[in-house]
Amino acid sequence: MTFSRLPHITADSFFSTPSTSDPSLSPITIYMISGNPGLIGYYHTLLSILSEKLNTHYAQQSRKTNAFQIYGHSLAGFELTKTPGSKPRYYDLEEQICFVQRKLDDFLTGAVDASGQRQTAPRPKVILIGHSVGSYIAMEILRRHRERAANGAWPSVEFDIIGGVMLFPTVVDIAKSPSGQKLTLAVVVGFLVRVLTALVPGSLLRSLIRFYMGSPPDNMVETTAAFLESGYGVQQALHMAADEMQTITSDKWSDDVWGMSNVKDPVTRLFFYFGRSDHWVAEQTRDEVVEHNV
Repeated sequence: MTFSRLPHITADSFFSTPSTSDPSLSPITIYMISGNPGLIGYYHTLLSILSEKLNTHYAQQSRKTNAFQIYGHSLAGFELTKTPGSKPRYYDLEEQICFVQRKLDDFLTGAVDASGQRQTAPRPKVILIGHSVGSYIAMEILRRHRERAANGAWPSVEFDIIGGVMLFPTVVDIAKSPSGQKLTLAVVVGFLVRVLTALVPGSLLRSLIRFYMGSPPDNMVETTAAFLESGYGVQQALHMAADEMQTITSDKWSDDVWGMSNVKDPVTRLFFYFGRSDHWVAEQTRDEVVEHNV
């Protein structure tokens, strides 16, 4: 599917551009990586508010500075605009990392080509935002990005990842979390959900979603309903979750990826936002990450 360079909000993609910008400065790209289930629709409100706040902040600046553009796409296997009749394929965590990396590479390549300044444009700058397992994907992309830079193995466009914001991150030992220890139950629940959506009318399903989620915004209800009715979304979520249990174990990243202050080379600034009683992050795991990486 060809990516539209016009601002848009669709079931599988979000793209906002700055309302005004200095043509001599390339906008900084904020790339949103969703959790599991990997539907970007869950983040439409967050990204819309963020875009509005950044545009307001940019308009108030008295000196030349970079504006921001925001892009996000549903993870592989969660896309709601698939070709009718296509056979579903289920993606594991490694395949999701590669999928997101390709999306980011293609987006930045398209942005540079659209500017018509491939030879003279400054290197694009990127800030990654990851939610839940999206934080793990972001950390892996950062690690591989540094390896590509060290080896000179760039894609068609070189770029810098200058920051990362990890929201409720599941980056180590996910199997120790309360939900990680109950994955078998989740498989049973997933089967029951598939049966339920096959029997319940759409209007009743949406009413049940509103009740269960505590009357969320309409777009959250529609995203959840589309996910449950897709016929493959629940299975993709469970397939990916099972692989997460096997893959997200001990800390695998070096100090330069974590952005530790004792590293001499330029590092990416990372910000981790943890929550209390997070069902996908064990309390001990959260405390150890904070203690060892500050």
